[in-house]
Amino acid sequence: MKFLTTLVSGCFLLASLLKGQRTNILDEAFLGSIRAEAAQNHPSLQSAESRVKAAGLDIAGSRLWEDPMVGIGFMAADQMMRADDGDIMVGFEQTFPKPGLYEANLIKSEAMRRAEMEKARAAGIQSGVEATMVAIELALSDEIVRLSSGEIAWLREMESNARDLALDPAATSIDSIRLASEVARSEQSLDAAGRSRKGFEQKLNLVLGRTLGNSWRTLRLPVSSPPVPQAASEVARIAYANPQVRTLREMANASRAEVRIADRERQPAISVGVDTALYSGGDFRSTTLGVKMTIPWFNRDSNQARIDAAQFRADAATADIEVLRREVATQVITAVTEAANAAAQARAYGGEIRQKAIEANQTLEASWIISKAPLTDLLESRRLLFSVDLEQRRFIAMQLAAVEKLNLLVPIQISK
Repeated sequence: MKFLTTLVSGCFLLASLLKGQRTNILDEAFLGSIRAEAAQNHPSLQSAESRVKAAGLDIAGSRLWEDPMVGIGFMAADQMMRADDGDIMVGFEQTFPKPGLYEANLIKSEAMRRAEMEKARAAGIQSGVEATMVAIELALSDEIVRLSSGEIAWLREMESNARDLALDPAATSIDSIRLASEVARSEQSLDAAGRSRKGFEQKLNLVLGRTLGNSWRTLRLPVSSPPVPQAASEVARIAYANPQVRTLREMANASRAEVRIADRERQPAISVGVDTALYSGGDFRSTTLGVKMTIPWFNRDSNQARIDAAQFRADAATADIEVLRREVATQVITAVTEAANAAAQARAYGGEIRQKAIEANQTLEASWIISKAPLTDLLESRRLLFSVDLEQRRFIAMQLAAVEKLNLLVPIQISK
């Protein structure tokens, strides 16, 4: 029995070593590569980048000068009048730029471009977090498969021990039958875990833009919980790290430029024109140089209303920044709290709770071998140990997921 136990344990150790050669740990380096690949291939980022290019062309499309106006006219009169005054009139008119209007339009276009850049950054971060969330679920599935495989190995070892114990004429074979049933049930659970793992693998391939049939190495969650960020420091980073807040700030800049635009547009439009009279016989007759100016005072109230409306919109956009900052701060505090709770639970389940479960299982296993403890107590203690290990893995996954939510709110990578 001891030889068989040693042989089985050695086979599983060898299998675990071979499998460990193709294992990736979900550390920051691995998750960072997942984020980068998702951001590079996700169509939402490509769409956002197209909008950035369009906003850049809007800047190039800003005009300082209006198009000049050219006109031509013909006189219908007797020959003498046409010869005296000229019968062909050629005119040219050019409107001058209103002071400060071009600069205000340029400031608005540049603010809109920066806003689109922030939206593109947000799209990249969103797609990256979406991918890492699936990767965490895939890693947890691999942990469940690993723990379930370990349970099956232990049950088979106990089944072998039960068969050896059943050789005693005074013993019964009920324990070996019960253990065989437990093995069959556990194998079904392992198959289900494998199918779930396959589904998460396909989801990750879909998010990353890979083919669905692409296979992934076994993923492992960190052994212990990583450090938990501080809520106060993360809240302080919102103003310059959160993409939505940065976008809204640029929109507020554009709104303030709208106030300047409305103020400049109420200024009089001045244009200069040249009119030349020619005779169709080819002689020059006269040239007139004139200046024109619009009179905006008749629309003073409507112009002022446009300025006031633009100012109110700018004030609203500024207030919206603070509203959004507070909303994001609430989400940041929630994410940090979830990460801290999960980390504390993971430490508890990986420390004293697990040690007590191991001691109880070992004690009951030794008692069962010498027929001093029933199999039901042994199986119950083993299920408790399995539950403790599984919960510890789940809490690690929950902490990683909470940190990824936090990274969505206050990203680590900040553009200039």
